[in-house]
Amino acid sequence: MLFGEQGASMSGDDTYELYIDAFTPASIPMSRLAEYMAGFAVLLGHEEHVHFDQLKSGSVTVVSRVEPVAWNKVQRRLDEVRFGTGPKAAMDAFRQIDENLAADNAVGRVVHGKARVMEFPGRNRPVESSVGPIVQPGTLDGEVIQVGGRDETINIHIKAGDDIHHCITTKMIARHLAQHIFGAPVRVHGRGTWSRAESGGWKLHRFDIESFETLDETPLSKMFEGLRARLAPSEGGRLNPTDMLSQLREE
Repeated sequence: MLFGEQGASMSGDDTYELYIDAFTPASIPMSRLAEYMAGFAVLLGHEEHVHFDQLKSGSVTVVSRVEPVAWNKVQRRLDEVRFGTGPKAAMDAFRQIDENLAADNAVGRVVHGKARVMEFPGRNRPVESSVGPIVQPGTLDGEVIQVGGRDETINIHIKAGDDIHHCITTKMIARHLAQHIFGAPVRVHGRGTWSRAESGGWKLHRFDIESFETLDETPLSKMFEGLRARLAPSEGGRLNPTDMLSQLREE
């Protein structure tokens, strides 16, 4: 739709607006507008029921149209993001929109009707001093998805959820890790090199693997079933509390 249209939403649908104070529709670069719209779409979620409606005149205001079937779902998703408990994709979208606003010397908000549902501090957010790089011991859990290299240090890629950690290690450890590629998750021990940006986020630049162990994939429910079976008293008998505590320590 052309920007500046009013009352364009389809009857029965609801609207959410992303307001950005530093631009007008005529001044915002198209590529930057596309980034904001893509982030807004991920923030709202439920893409099959959420549609672009219009771009208002004045300061940039992207209006989205939400079908009735998704009203409660979208509102709940935004509430979860506000309280920091939203899905990872939505939380990442919130942070990216705010990063873009800060870089554009702007602030923003999500508006629902006359209510301000969510604020993006952007240029007004407190700035933390950058830190690092610092090196400290630690562990990483995940799946080995790549092993490679031609010199004395071998590159290892560990996938943990949506994140992929780039690590290095010796040829000897790499040979053993290669046996677990795309297999059971592992826990690698070593030293990580970290830095903190002015935004407050920490970034892992390098992780030197010094040792590793495989992790048990047994579901928690199965583990408890096995524990109950081992602690069950013999038929017709009663388990001595002292014996029970000893068995629990062993488990």
